[in-house]
Amino acid sequence: MEKEFEISVTVEDTDQLLSGAWLNISIIQVFATALSELCFHDDCHPNSIGFMCPEMISATMLKSDADRILLYMTRSMSALSSKTFILCPYYEKSHWMLLVLCLSKREVYIFDSQQKKRNLMIKEPLNNAFRSYKRLGGQSKGTKLTWIPAQCAQQPGSLDCGYYVMRFMYDIIMNHGNSQDLTKDFSRTLPYSAEEINEVKDFWADYFMNNVEFLA
Repeated sequence: MEKEFEISVTVEDTDQLLSGAWLNISIIQVFATALSELCFHDDCHPNSIGFMCPEMISATMLKSDADRILLYMTRSMSALSSKTFILCPYYEKSHWMLLVLCLSKREVYIFDSQQKKRNLMIKEPLNNAFRSYKRLGGQSKGTKLTWIPAQCAQQPGSLDCGYYVMRFMYDIIMNHGNSQDLTKDFSRTLPYSAEEINEVKDFWADYFMNNVEFLA
């Protein structure tokens, strides 16, 4: 993050999570924070994963403050340059998807639970940020990212995208953190089961209840 921050989670946000409704960005922020701390503190899980903040890279922020977000993405790449993957939960046009950036291979994997051709607003800014990151390192060649649609679980309902992004991140960290090729190692297309979605809800709830500060 640019600086220390707080995530505000409302009762309505938690109600949405528990009921299976569409997820607000704060839910995804808390989940990404929980996974980040898991990677950092738990020796059983790879410390090869970094994260970008979903609010900072959202289409809304790209529209309202493009220069600031370009700088944020460039600095994030520099700070996370040692990581195998950088997980970027991305929200655009009422749809959540997961972008996985691999700096060493100059690739972005698109985990989209409603796969179709999309003209993503973030594509050009992220490409530009990558060029800036490479140039800051004194490199003028190999500054183009390749965008690759990943084969991944497809959602059965219209409101499931946020839960699928949470599960994508969870599976990558738990099972594929040291993968050499996510497109081969992560090849499921069947929908997630209720048990698999409930597992990430429980993970979110455990972290939230252990870290929340209730406000009257």
